[in-house]
Amino acid sequence: EADIELNADLTAFAGLNNSGKSNVLRALNAFFNDETDSGLPLNVDRDYFRPDRLKKKRKRIRVSIKFQLPESFKFRRGLEATKTLLSGDTFTVTKEWVRDNQLPVFLLNDNPLNLDDRQKLASFLQLIKYRYVPNRVLPTELIRNEHQNLRNVLIRRLAKRSPGDTKAFEAIRDTSVRMIESLSKRFEEACPGQGTVSLATPTSWQDLVFTFGYRLARGGIEIEDAAQGSGIQSLLMLETLYLIDRDYFQQFGWKQAAIWGIEEPESSLHTSLEARVAAYLADVAVEPKSRLQVLCTTHSDLIVQYAGCTVVVEHKDGGSNLDPKSDPREALELLSGAGVARWVHPVLFWPLDPIILVEGKFDREFIEEGLRFIRPNRPIRVVDLPELDGATGGGGVERIQRYVKDNANAIRSRRPEAPLIVVLDWDAARKVEQFTKLVNAPSVYKVFAWPVEDANPNAGKSLKGLERFHCDRVLELAIEQNAPIGRKGKKGQPGDYLVEADAYGDVKNVLAAIVRKGLQQSDVVHVEAFIRRILQEAGAA
Repeated sequence: EADIELNADLTAFAGLNNSGKSNVLRALNAFFNDETDSGLPLNVDRDYFRPDRLKKKRKRIRVSIKFQLPESFKFRRGLEATKTLLSGDTFTVTKEWVRDNQLPVFLLNDNPLNLDDRQKLASFLQLIKYRYVPNRVLPTELIRNEHQNLRNVLIRRLAKRSPGDTKAFEAIRDTSVRMIESLSKRFEEACPGQGTVSLATPTSWQDLVFTFGYRLARGGIEIEDAAQGSGIQSLLMLETLYLIDRDYFQQFGWKQAAIWGIEEPESSLHTSLEARVAAYLADVAVEPKSRLQVLCTTHSDLIVQYAGCTVVVEHKDGGSNLDPKSDPREALELLSGAGVARWVHPVLFWPLDPIILVEGKFDREFIEEGLRFIRPNRPIRVVDLPELDGATGGGGVERIQRYVKDNANAIRSRRPEAPLIVVLDWDAARKVEQFTKLVNAPSVYKVFAWPVEDANPNAGKSLKGLERFHCDRVLELAIEQNAPIGRKGKKGQPGDYLVEADAYGDVKNVLAAIVRKGLQQSDVVHVEAFIRRILQEAGAA
């Protein structure tokens, strides 16, 4: 019995074996597909695990989901009555199974439905694809099953051709190449040296009844996917699910969303590939066009690092206790203490992503807002010191310097493609050389200071740190909001923006609030060049 919010794009359920992690995924599978395992309908006698309840009490299994539909969710033609029944974007659907009843009872906002309204509600649930991938699934078998959908599309296209038209098969081959173009690219990035990926497609009318699959070409030799290692097969399986749920549904179907329930996606993966899969799941779940939400069970610290939320699952008092944590460091502290996952040094978090470490929270928020307009070509983590390591007690240049010195060995262990980049305020530029010598590992550790020559020429030196890089529009907006900013000029000229020392905290708070509400692209004019330089150093330009 549990109640939990699943608001993150990627949610990890982490805990010891037999703590109840998989039951959440199985409950969702029962709700959407009326199955616990693939092809195995829910059976109350078999699937009811409450021995503490009185035997004479009627057994029931009940799953309720509160939906909050985004604006992008569309009801296809013919479902007008279903949309009217739901009467809004937020509602709760319940399915309840009882012993000796083959069909579940449907409730909408706790109100039982008649047969007609039940069919309408079932039509809504069919707009969402829930995929349950157990840990023991055979990846190549799942690939074959999913590729049946793609095969049917290609067969329909072939049906329009005459039997003597050999160009039809060239068209099929070209279509398959385009279809898996992004899959091939990501596979080569994740598995360098493993070869290129292609789809096995028919080459003649006699070969029309074919089995879809992948072939990996390496050194002029093609090897079928079934002959690959289990880790490679697992990656191809995830890529296939994404190909189907993102591209196939959008181009050939009417599904509006997909939810993955994956058990231990890190199984059979070496560490670097495990990191790739963790980052990949986070990436595809965040991608707006994918309309995808990912839930997974895990024992992997890397999955936890990349998850938007980690639910720590503990078997307690005869049931499962679910404790959601949005901070991956807090989750890993609990999980490592319980023997579930390895402890990871905070400096080694997000092993595939460059980390930009700044002096304070306001700097981080300003740079993150700038990255909305200066888009990196890969994920970048912008952090202040308390966000990187909560045990530091605060930010500031002195604390950062001490932290880097104390953790130099850990910093040297980062990957060259994911360096730690320290960015100091313009008034600490003289310390860049001191900071650089603390680690002396230029491939994984870089130090920069904001170039004062890029600052707003109308911002006086009394504006410290990154506040000096705000444009005139933002500073004037702050003045309108009663920020104590003055201007002192000569002969009727407005002059530079000035701030009294004892009022500086108030000014920072007003400027930070403006940033949080959202800036215009022109507002980052004084930081754009430097941010682009940092992205280039991070390999993300």
